[in-house]
Amino acid sequence: MSLTGNNSCNSCHNLNTYGVDNLPTSPGDLGQNGERNSPTTLNAALHTSQFWDGRMKDVEEQAGGPVLNPVEMNMPSEKDVEKRLSEIDLYKQLFAEAYPGDKNPFTYTNMRNAIGVFERQLLTPSRFDAYMKGDKSALTLQEKKGMLSFTLIGCISCHNGPLLGGNQMQRFGVHKPYWEATGSEKHDKGLAEQTDDEFDNYMFKVPSLRNIDKTHPYFHDGSVSDLSEAVKIMAEVQLDYKMNKDEVKNVVAFLESLTGEVPAQYKVNPLAITE
Repeated sequence: MSLTGNNSCNSCHNLNTYGVDNLPTSPGDLGQNGERNSPTTLNAALHTSQFWDGRMKDVEEQAGGPVLNPVEMNMPSEKDVEKRLSEIDLYKQLFAEAYPGDKNPFTYTNMRNAIGVFERQLLTPSRFDAYMKGDKSALTLQEKKGMLSFTLIGCISCHNGPLLGGNQMQRFGVHKPYWEATGSEKHDKGLAEQTDDEFDNYMFKVPSLRNIDKTHPYFHDGSVSDLSEAVKIMAEVQLDYKMNKDEVKNVVAFLESLTGEVPAQYKVNPLAITE
């Protein structure tokens, strides 16, 4: 789906590695890297907005953005995308089946909606869910201690809801500039780069913490590779709290309990389904 054919959505959001590529930033169609970390597609459909700056409302709208972005997939226009899709034998069959009422099913809107429908299946229930449903043995004692610290320290004030995040925008760097802690070379202003409003400086979508131990490196620029370090940074920068070693270990253990599994049927090459 990229201009040269070098990139697909799965290039940056690999379902075999929890919907990410584990790179700080990802190379696009021409090898140029973007400026922000590629977030996981797992559970993304449940977020209240998409992208780090929250500029798109849902996965269907988001699916159309990277395809036309010159740094990402670099397709020249929606018409070029439609033409590309219409020339693929497998898609001739599948688009006709998916949109039987359309005289021409190969539209950019249909592509976006198809990707969105797929992403809405990428849900990863974890041991934490079993615990929340009443199975008190689903978490270890250390994980329960970590959940308690997570709550009492204040992490839950932003990382809440079904995804432990993904449902609000917050300023990164409440008590000190985030780059002083992360070592970030660029001082990304987040939402303000879209709105040009000083009030939006350094506002980013709060990421979901599901599968967080698998989706490193962390933060909008992938500036921190270690989860323990990321936990310490967040407590210091956002909550003005310095965690001790035991607290860090326990919170990380709790975060690991949020890891689920990608449904096996969604990791299968579509070609294998039709052969």
